[in-house]
Amino acid sequence: MEIDHIYICTEDKAPAGDLLVEFGLTEGSSNTHPGQGTANRRFYFHNLMLELLWVENIEEVKSERTKPMRLFERCLLNKNATSPFGIAFRPSEEKDGVVPFSTWDYHPIYLPEHLKIQVAENTPLSEPMYFYVSFARRQDKVSIERREPMEHKVPLREVTSVKIHLNQDNMLSGTAVALNQAQCLSIENDKEHLLELEFDNGELNQSRDFRPELPLLIKW
Repeated sequence: MEIDHIYICTEDKAPAGDLLVEFGLTEGSSNTHPGQGTANRRFYFHNLMLELLWVENIEEVKSERTKPMRLFERCLLNKNATSPFGIAFRPSEEKDGVVPFSTWDYHPIYLPEHLKIQVAENTPLSEPMYFYVSFARRQDKVSIERREPMEHKVPLREVTSVKIHLNQDNMLSGTAVALNQAQCLSIENDKEHLLELEFDNGELNQSRDFRPELPLLIKW
């Protein structure tokens, strides 16, 4: 199991995405999630996608199907207490399909009936949403016609470390404890919510902090 993509809840239309473009990232395609009430802007790398997510339709995001996802709470309510992040996992290249946390099945209407998203159970809003997407693949492994742009003006190729900072003092959930055993992922208590992405083992010893507009720190 490995990280497929990470979302950050943002303001409507994700104006902070312009900062990423100005920084030198090439923006990929955006999409909406019919029935779920959300939309996004997306930035792709060889092994991970960064998604800026916002609520587009409040009625849909609060519908009976979508409500258990708690996207309304995560994107629109108490920003200090609620983590704005979601971490999606996929099978590793070795096809290891074991999910190290208990899940419930989410069947959004924008996916074919036979596909599902497995969402971690019993996790607090102070932690990210954790979910597993069994049909996801590395961007550099998908077919050419479906491939998104992965080359950027700044030399960022592959995410080699992900650190999630939480604005909480509580004990980590069992899911977070289990995920802290995963390679290249760390989830830890702190004084703010922050996503820290390291690219290519930080070989160039450079960094860019996008706070306060976006809770994101990039190192490369």
